[in-house]
Amino acid sequence: MNTQVKDCNEVKLFSEQATGAWDKALVGSSRSKRDAAYRKAVYEKVFTRFKSLKDTYKAFSGYTELPLLSNQYFNATMASYVRSFAGFLTIERDMDQPTALLYYQDTIGVTDGRIVLPNIGPENLNGINARFVAGAPLTVGQAGYSISTGKKIIPGSVQLTLTHVANPGAAIVITDDRQGNLLAPAGVLSVGTVDYTGAGAVDFTVGSGFTIALNDSYSIIGFEDVAGSPDFGGVAPGNNRFKMDMKNITVASEPDMLIAENNLMAMAAMQKALGVNPMDVSAAKLTELYTKLVNQKLAKAVMGAWAGNSVTFDVTGDIIKFLDFRSRLDSFCGHLVDVDTALAAQSIKGVQATCYLVGNTMASAFRKLKATGNFVDNTDSTYINDLIGYYNGVPVLRHVDVDALSGYAVHKTADGQLAPVIRGLFLPLTNTPTIGNYNNPTQVSQGIYYQEANTAIVGELVQKFTINQAL
Repeated sequence: MNTQVKDCNEVKLFSEQATGAWDKALVGSSRSKRDAAYRKAVYEKVFTRFKSLKDTYKAFSGYTELPLLSNQYFNATMASYVRSFAGFLTIERDMDQPTALLYYQDTIGVTDGRIVLPNIGPENLNGINARFVAGAPLTVGQAGYSISTGKKIIPGSVQLTLTHVANPGAAIVITDDRQGNLLAPAGVLSVGTVDYTGAGAVDFTVGSGFTIALNDSYSIIGFEDVAGSPDFGGVAPGNNRFKMDMKNITVASEPDMLIAENNLMAMAAMQKALGVNPMDVSAAKLTELYTKLVNQKLAKAVMGAWAGNSVTFDVTGDIIKFLDFRSRLDSFCGHLVDVDTALAAQSIKGVQATCYLVGNTMASAFRKLKATGNFVDNTDSTYINDLIGYYNGVPVLRHVDVDALSGYAVHKTADGQLAPVIRGLFLPLTNTPTIGNYNNPTQVSQGIYYQEANTAIVGELVQKFTINQAL
């Protein structure tokens, strides 16, 4: 009898199982269909590389080399991909090395190297507009003034306005003659010139026809010649030239291991007495254990990513203010809008929460919103560290490691390219050979190990919020 066990092809198994119900579950645990497709491609790369490593190095044990192990580790990996928090809280990347680089791009200015459009953070749009506007108070006793625009000025676009604070409605408007001279009413200016090339300087001297008083002022408007030659007299061109700057974040994966001990006699007894396949039970428990460990790491990574001020819901004040429970629920929804506002202000992007990670008491507050039609339960939720439902379509995740009265609003982009945490997958669940006990041959043990990274990368996409008592 041939007792050889056929080696498992993880790539083939993945292509067979990554359809139908699993594919639907992947979309349900992702930000969008596009995000789900990207995650699926990452998982396929993980299994493809693992298959290559296993073929090359026989020390890597296959999923089905031993009948005792079957393909439970592959099934556990597949189940955890769609049941963990990863799709809501992280971007997932395939890692070809234990330590990898995550690349991203910022838009920077060519002339001064400033970050104009960062991946996340405040924009710097100074000097990009072709229109130049400046103004300042005039100084009593000072007649001459010089303003450098730093731009190549279009002839005929300069407008200088002198204003008496005592009579602002009678401001004097002065323009250039396209020849480098400022044309003003008689006596208002003794000298007035415009350097269209050079540094785009505007120089003028106030004449006897305009007596400077305290708080009098001037203002200048001009337009840069953005269509002209960028080289004018050796002065650097304007700030409307940009380039992409590629940067990276180093992400290190962490090896982890779980060891299972089995008793062959107990397994046989369970099979015969209860009609239960011990391997099925083991696979289910393994899936839950691995998924919970992943969720715990992700929850801690999100909590560690947050830094700043927390948004506090004054539930105590609402209870005093509103005698009816419906009004308190409506107020809770209003506070969640404040959370979105704080999240957008913190990231300097027009974002709102795409997921809530909450503690037990906060989770109860969300579930009470069923009375207003704002919350829908997830009927597939099977244990406490799980997706409990949706608030206006936004997933709400409950985890025991989050403070009971707290929650974290998280934003992940719809294309799956940016999130507070990166999850790098180096090795999926990988089993070791079964080892027997020489002193007791009925006892065997085997381990599973995996290597992943869960690293906070964009803390600006996390906003903490709290309630001061139960709703």
